[in-house]
Amino acid sequence: MAITINKKNAVIFCLLVSGISNAQAFSNVDMTAGISGNMYYTDNVDLTDTNEESDLVMRITPRIGVTTEGSRLRTQLNYSVSGMSYNQTSGNNDVYHNLSSTANAEIVKNSIFLDGFANTRQVLLDQNKNASSDQVSGSQNTTTTYTYGLTPTWKKKWNNYADSELSYAYNEVKFGGGSNQSDSTGDRIHFLMSSGTKFAQYFWDLNYDHNETTYDSSSNSTNARDTKTETSYVTLGYHYSRRLDVRTRLGYENYDNTVDDGFGWTVGGNWHPNERTSLDLSLGERAFGKTAAIDFSHRTRRITWKVNYKDDVTNSRGQIINNSQAINDANANPDPNAPPNVNVPLSTYNPNLRLTRRLTSSAAYKFSKSTVTLSVYAEAIYYEDADRKDNNNQGIALDWNLRMNSRTSFLTGISWDKLDQRANSNSLINNNQIGNKQDRTRLFFRFTRQLNPDLSGSIGYTYRKNNADLSTSEYTENRISATLSKRF
Repeated sequence: MAITINKKNAVIFCLLVSGISNAQAFSNVDMTAGISGNMYYTDNVDLTDTNEESDLVMRITPRIGVTTEGSRLRTQLNYSVSGMSYNQTSGNNDVYHNLSSTANAEIVKNSIFLDGFANTRQVLLDQNKNASSDQVSGSQNTTTTYTYGLTPTWKKKWNNYADSELSYAYNEVKFGGGSNQSDSTGDRIHFLMSSGTKFAQYFWDLNYDHNETTYDSSSNSTNARDTKTETSYVTLGYHYSRRLDVRTRLGYENYDNTVDDGFGWTVGGNWHPNERTSLDLSLGERAFGKTAAIDFSHRTRRITWKVNYKDDVTNSRGQIINNSQAINDANANPDPNAPPNVNVPLSTYNPNLRLTRRLTSSAAYKFSKSTVTLSVYAEAIYYEDADRKDNNNQGIALDWNLRMNSRTSFLTGISWDKLDQRANSNSLINNNQIGNKQDRTRLFFRFTRQLNPDLSGSIGYTYRKNNADLSTSEYTENRISATLSKRF
């Protein structure tokens, strides 16, 4: 795929080079490298309800990571490439690239900064079509995205009375061939002025954000609409005590008539009674209606509780920029000892703005050499009309992580998801006006063995079943996997 460098790109590139040239030599360089080999057997490689076909799949994934740090420049790069080889369905053979890279430069000391990023990853195209998170089966429902952007920022302190920053961000999102999606460019202006150290008891800030997204009409097959959004808010707060802050927020939101516009307000605060408990809570009304935000965590000797709820206006493009829409390759670099996260299924890719209301919660119980985690989520998605749900999803998962000894661990879990996508919904790709309800069940287990400090191996089994209104969404899959991972 050809990527055209326009004049704006050239100017931004020159700014980045200028930042690097002004930075001093790196004082620290950290490099990591590794390679993973995966073997899979699946009895339903295309994730279909009829004419199921089994296959043996080989995956090789070399990876490299480089972090550099100097007095005025820091860079981080992680890159992996996965080659997929199918024994029976050779038409599925493919190569997937995954890149995550950032650069942060201080052009003028304590004043002008330049941040840049470049990412390559795979995203889900349609939630009503079947796919696996590692792209082994049902892989034709994903596409590769290429994103990059630069953000120059000016910061200034006003004699300890206030701190201010003004930034301009430019970014691009491009798609691999055959995705039937529109490439796009984004421009963002952000201004923030907040209280300085002179304000000991009170705090305040002024926040303005302007975003514009322009879609390439020559590649547009999904009726993507250019969007413009503006939000402006003022926050006033009071430090009631060392452990309690209270605040109120007032402002205006304009979402270019794709989501309700208007004034909004919230009241809330942050309570931190001890190092084990934290609660951030706000309630109020935004342009689209009543709103709330909750971020709660509490840790006892055995159990860690977490609850999070938020309302957010975004789109799939914004999620790609923020890395949350990516399909992650969990098998390329497994960490069997990491606690499971709340796993919310990815939404269908859609360029238009949407309101998402999402609640996630989890409880992790530790005893002896085990950790048992129960997690639940509920998510509602609205396009254009905040009173009409287009997607209504819920799920629950139970995971058990057992560290059998210093070198061997066992992880197993079961999960259930219910996905409900409304008919005549703008959230469907290619204006497909068909609703669909899905019930997804997943059961898995995996043994992992650390063979030596730099070499690990694992074997596992996964069962997945999907019942749906649309027969094209139904499938059952049994999969056996074996992984060998080497660090250098």
